[in-house]
Amino acid sequence: MYLSDKRILRLIELLIFQKKINYVKEFCDEVGILSQTVSKIKKGTNHFTVDQIQKICITYNVNANWIFGIENTVFNIKNSIKLN
Repeated sequence: MYLSDKRILRLIELLIFQKKINYVKEFCDEVGILSQTVSKIKKGTNHFTVDQIQKICITYNVNANWIFGIENTVFNIKNSIKLN
């Protein structure tokens, strides 16, 4: 599994924890992907596309550099949560 896939799956968990979304399906609907796609990504048979990653970053104000493991700051705000 790609690092970016792992990070986005962690992001979904974080968004649920922060109550920004309630379910994985809500994330999928906002980003425009099927719930089955997330299942396939978890199995390693699919990956998030560049367009999907761009949509995720715009929709949830996510730092793209975090998704690719370059930075520890998840969101594009001053007091953001840092995850390794």
